Amino acid sequence: MYKHVGTKLKAFAEIWCVLGVLGSIAAGALLYLVKKPPMALQYCIAIAVGGIIVSILSSWGIYALGDIHAKLERLEDKLIPKPNYMSYLETNQPLRGQCEICGKTTDLINAKIVDNLGTRYRKVCRECFAANGCEEK
Repeated sequence: MYKHVGTKLKAFAEIWCVLGVLGSIAAGALLYLVKKPPMALQYCIAIAVGGIIVSILSSWGIYALGDIHAKLERLEDKLIPKPNYMSYLETNQPLRGQCEICGKTTDLINAKIVDNLGTRYRKVCRECFAANGCEEK
């Protein structure tokens, strides 16, 4: 639940915007149609438009926060080597566990992955090692 919060916040912002726009339109229409005596049409339109604007602006703020968090996660993975990766890289002991790419439980290889995100160290299975062009470390 608390991993990769940035992508979840971005998805929440999109849902928030859609629901806010639809809710604002529905509120304006319902106020005009249901209220006795009917509310003036210009007030109902103002409520709908105002709700749409507030919904869009608030979703931008939530989306921006999620985007910043996602970019910081990527930057952290790129710049800060994880201590537990470095310790098992030095000992080079055989590992058994879950592959960090595909999730399969098997014997693992200490891999150095160099790509457009930079250099990362992961515990991967033999298939992912071959598929990702890793170097053994």
